[in-house]
Amino acid sequence: MEFSSINSIRECLHRGLGITLCPEVSVANELKNKTLVKLNWEKKYIETTVFMIWHAEKWCSPLLSQFMEISKSYIQ
Repeated sequence: MEFSSINSIRECLHRGLGITLCPEVSVANELKNKTLVKLNWEKKYIETTVFMIWHAEKWCSPLLSQFMEISKSYIQ
């Protein structure tokens, strides 16, 4: 999912809709208040499968388009 603000991400996390990778400073208050928890990963690098699906006739923001192009360059 694409979000334009950390507040949207935090709201999804509070509702139990998954996990995220984000700067610790952006959720410092939530970590302090224990409304969110930091997961301790054993591995230094995380590998995952990535699927990018978009509607060819729908508008993509410039930021999303750039992210997709950068991602493609790393995948290929």
